[in-house]
Amino acid sequence: MELVVVDVSELAPPEPMTVILTALADLKQGCCLLVTHRRQPFPLYEKLVQAGWAYHCQVHDDDNISLFIFKQAEQLVFEQCFDGKTFHSA
Repeated sequence: MELVVVDVSELAPPEPMTVILTALADLKQGCCLLVTHRRQPFPLYEKLVQAGWAYHCQVHDDDNISLFIFKQAEQLVFEQCFDGKTFHSA
């Protein structure tokens, strides 16, 4: 699984959601979007699930998270690549 990285941590709302949704529209099969953000984008989560995406969020501290977004059908591939701390390409 290949990572595609976007950093929205410096963007003002609603730009982060726009950047994330645009990146997902271009995400190729077998890829995972890694979003660096300053907070959890709770309004985005329901939209992701409804559109067939799955996600995993790592909270590093109060203003730094890593959000992994991937197709629900690729959940097992993601789990094989992610050990809780590090992402390993597959």
